[in-house]
Amino acid sequence: MAAVNAALEELAKQYPIALREYCRGGGEAALLRAYQLGRQAVSAGVGVLEMAGFHQEALVSALPEMLALEESARIARRASEFFAECLAPFELTRRGFEEAHAALRELNQGLERRLSAALQDFESAQDELLEQKRMESLKNDFISVISHEVRTPLTSIHGALNLLKSGLGGELNPQGQRLLDAAYRNSQRLVRLVNDLLDLQRIESGTMTFNLRPVDLRSLLEQAIEASQAHAGQLGIKLVLQDAPPGARVRVDSDRMMQVMTNLLSNAAKFSPQGETVVVEANRRTGGVRVGVTDHGPGVPEEFHGRIFQKFAQAASSDRGGSGLGLSITKAIVEHMSGHVGFESEPGRTTFYFDLPEWRRTVSREKAAANTWPAGR
Repeated sequence: MAAVNAALEELAKQYPIALREYCRGGGEAALLRAYQLGRQAVSAGVGVLEMAGFHQEALVSALPEMLALEESARIARRASEFFAECLAPFELTRRGFEEAHAALRELNQGLERRLSAALQDFESAQDELLEQKRMESLKNDFISVISHEVRTPLTSIHGALNLLKSGLGGELNPQGQRLLDAAYRNSQRLVRLVNDLLDLQRIESGTMTFNLRPVDLRSLLEQAIEASQAHAGQLGIKLVLQDAPPGARVRVDSDRMMQVMTNLLSNAAKFSPQGETVVVEANRRTGGVRVGVTDHGPGVPEEFHGRIFQKFAQAASSDRGGSGLGLSITKAIVEHMSGHVGFESEPGRTTFYFDLPEWRRTVSREKAAANTWPAGR
């Protein structure tokens, strides 16, 4: 408050002096002084009416000191000019407030529009979320039906057909044998489809478990080839492990890795011409190992490259059956074990591969313990 009073006193003192100077001699310097006084008044919080009071008092005190009566018109004009220039900062301040008010009004309108759009998007997203939850519930119900109502009897049918193929039901004539073989193959496909659907559901729901342990890579690949050799032999295909780095170990879930290799070997055998050899090869790369499965089939069509790892994806030219889930499941399993899946293809040669970090035993027991999971995990 004291600062404001001091400013008012200084203004009351300076204004009459400046007004007299302009009334006597005019000039831009005096008008500039008036403008500066106006800015000081605005800064001090002086209102327009108070400024008019200063001007009136200064004019009344200045008139007796002025020249003769015939000069009164010129004095009045200059006094008016001086006062007008002094009021210029007040006008600028008023316009600034008006412009700021207009800008704030436009900003508020813009915010209201954005808020309205955001609310609409939220409502739409909420509807989509509810629909997604509904579809998720339907999918889970469907998976439950498959698991409980389809898988068990299908497994029994497949087992019975397998027993018949082994000759337990007696000798069949050629036509009966062909029918039995067809039924057995189709039951195999259905069992694989049901298992793939259940695996996919567990992957997407995050309930698939992984028991990670360091394992010898060569031994794992040999077991996978041995397990798939019978199926490949039925197609007239030979599976061969061409190379694997000695002593290479990877920290994986052995059962899931067998599933990955079975998918890749099955695909390679399925698309290989009869009499061909599918080659499995592993080699060290920077910080890890790469396992590749190479066949000499027709290759992956160019237009199919971008979606080959998607769910239910099958090339339009494929007539070999399958659910289109194997590669999608393979990709998910390998990525859960910190790996990466890819492929290289050209007519007459296709290699599907996956990269995994190589596990190395450390000298420190503490570090070794940190890298090894407890037995039974």
